[in-house]
Amino acid sequence: MNTDAKFNPLDTPQKGKSKFVPMILGGIIVILVLFFIISRFLTTIPAGNVGVGTLFGKVQSDIYTEGIHLINPLVEITLFDARQKTYKEEMGVPSSDQLITRFDLSIQYRLIKEQAPVMLKETGTPTEVIDVHMMPLLRSLMREIGKSVPRAENFYEQAVQQRIQEELLTGLSVLAQKGIKIEKLLIRDVTLPSIITNAVMRKKEAAQAAEKAKEELKKFRVDQARKEAQAEAEKKAELIQANKKKEVMLINANAQLEAARIEAKAILVRAEAEAAAKRKIIDAISLEGYLKLESMAVLKELQDGNHLIIMDPNTTSPLPFLNLDRIQNRR
Repeated sequence: MNTDAKFNPLDTPQKGKSKFVPMILGGIIVILVLFFIISRFLTTIPAGNVGVGTLFGKVQSDIYTEGIHLINPLVEITLFDARQKTYKEEMGVPSSDQLITRFDLSIQYRLIKEQAPVMLKETGTPTEVIDVHMMPLLRSLMREIGKSVPRAENFYEQAVQQRIQEELLTGLSVLAQKGIKIEKLLIRDVTLPSIITNAVMRKKEAAQAAEKAKEELKKFRVDQARKEAQAEAEKKAELIQANKKKEVMLINANAQLEAARIEAKAILVRAEAEAAAKRKIIDAISLEGYLKLESMAVLKELQDGNHLIIMDPNTTSPLPFLNLDRIQNRR
């Protein structure tokens, strides 16, 4: 018995710990291997998709629907998205006049789930199915439809666009045999050739210029009508004013004429009164006496500074100017 060996209490725990670590690592590795093996027997199909299995290059006829499936780990799964999708395509379409019109189309479609194995077997993946079947047919149909349109500008007509949509939907309906269901087709935009768009712009500018000229002509006519109405109103106002002045002048002239008539009548009355008075005086004192009386009056005027002397050739005495013929006629 070796008495030199000493007991070390730390030796036992260290040896136990060194043995436990490999066991943990081994357990983790076993779990990972089991998870890998189990995952190879399971597959998950996303929502809206179906899976098609291929074993050693042979396409299986059954499809895998949404959810988790237990499969042969040697089977390769190809997913087909059967949800509704929109494919956008731009293409040039020639009309009968050989002008190219650009079309911007939207096609709403979905893949038919039940035909996924046939599509994979005959064509390939979903992208290849669209490229091989839908797009060439769409382009071919559009070219054929374009030949029936006489001029490129006819593509802008609503009836023509409606006919194109209907004929395309009818022509693309045969894609259901290839697993593609066309649900809707829309013409988003139509771009006419530049030669036509330039002509349309020139025509539009000419129409705008004509409309502007029409508006200016209309405005000119309105202004002319307003000026003519204003001139007519001013003319009427001037005519009214002239008539008023004429009436005033006529009234004044009539008043002056009436005043003259009254004045003349008054003068005539005074003259007749004077003549009557003179006749009475002559009758009373005789003509010779009346002449003497007038001579005395003239002498008095001569004394007042009136030097106009009218001489009677038959006498040396100054006599006043008298209309003796009138006086004698009135007698």
